[in-house]
Amino acid sequence: MFTTYLSRLRGIGVILAIAVVAAMGTASAQATWIVQSLIPEVISIRVPVTTIAFAIDPATYPPETFPARYPATTPEGGVLPVQVFSNAEGVWNLLLEIPAMQATDGAMISADHVLVRVNGGIWLRGDGTSQIVHTQSGPTVDWEELRLEFALELLGNEPAGSYAVNVLVTAIREPGY
Repeated sequence: MFTTYLSRLRGIGVILAIAVVAAMGTASAQATWIVQSLIPEVISIRVPVTTIAFAIDPATYPPETFPARYPATTPEGGVLPVQVFSNAEGVWNLLLEIPAMQATDGAMISADHVLVRVNGGIWLRGDGTSQIVHTQSGPTVDWEELRLEFALELLGNEPAGSYAVNVLVTAIREPGY
């Protein structure tokens, strides 16, 4: 009789367990959310913090003839890597502003003595204003590297001195997009 009683309790326990599980399955609740994200349209540039230098060797200056072109010696190889990122459609430009070079004593060398080219292209002369040195359409794939190579052209009438200039690089999207 005691075993029958235990069998019944087990049976009732199983039935109660099934009832609880069934009740839990039917008494569920759910919620949903809309997940939104805003990725802004951007154009951005990264440039190394460095100085563009032209170390002119006194052993080879003056040259046999003028004008004479001297590649930048710093950064290494005279090439400045500029990275551009754009995730928007439309045309964007890389602009470079090269002002006149000024010596510590106030002497000046005009901006058109500084030359620049992008990715081994044609040489462009600085003119003291913002100049388009590269144009591209559409988004970049990751960060796109552009290699800016600098040179200094001397005519022979420049005063001796230590010259410096701050070159400004800008990336901008054309209006209308």
